[in-house]
Amino acid sequence: MENVAGKSKRKKGWKSVLIIVSSVLAALILALLLLAGFAFAGPLKTLSIIRIESVYRDRKPGSIIFYGASNFALWHNLEDDMFPFSVQNHGFGGSTDNDLMHFADRILFPFEPSIVVFQSGSNDFMHMTVDEIFANKHKMFTVFRRELPDATFVVMSMLPLPGRNEISEESIMVNNFLREYCAENTDMIFIDSTDIMMTSNGDYRPELFRKDGIHLNREGQLLWGALIKQELEKITS
Repeated sequence: MENVAGKSKRKKGWKSVLIIVSSVLAALILALLLLAGFAFAGPLKTLSIIRIESVYRDRKPGSIIFYGASNFALWHNLEDDMFPFSVQNHGFGGSTDNDLMHFADRILFPFEPSIVVFQSGSNDFMHMTVDEIFANKHKMFTVFRRELPDATFVVMSMLPLPGRNEISEESIMVNNFLREYCAENTDMIFIDSTDIMMTSNGDYRPELFRKDGIHLNREGQLLWGALIKQELEKITS
């Protein structure tokens, strides 16, 4: 009969094998998600940064970069929708303005874009006041414009989100700030998408969003994209 020590040793051996197999499977799943362009948020943001660096590392300078949060990151048809413009999708899920500044040295500045289409997201409202957001955006754009002096910045308004109605008034305030800020700088253009994303009565259009009321569905992406493309045509004509 097998003694107790032998049984214990065998159990430990199986546990080690299971741990190794689980680790390998987890790594494979993450790799597949990265290849699929999954929009990682939270502590997994760095995985999205690695994916962006890998996908676009061989692209020549002077492209148009879309830089922002989930509504860019989840726009998997972006490059096709913007044709014939050469664009790169550098959006990553859950990003705040601080994140965009933090990772700019890796996925914005080195690519030397001619145009940056910037998405002003709603994630900052989770931990900042409106006044703090104003100050942070001023800081961010000051850095971006200094590091990319030849680029044009196309700044998208905050979207009217059915799923975040509680910040609707603050979103309007941020949009007003962005509109005025862009008007003061010749290398910045503000695009207000409020009208196309709401009814003539000022109601939300939930049919343009996924079930969460925060992320655009395909219909919403195409509508938003047409507005952006019109501006790109003006800039490059």
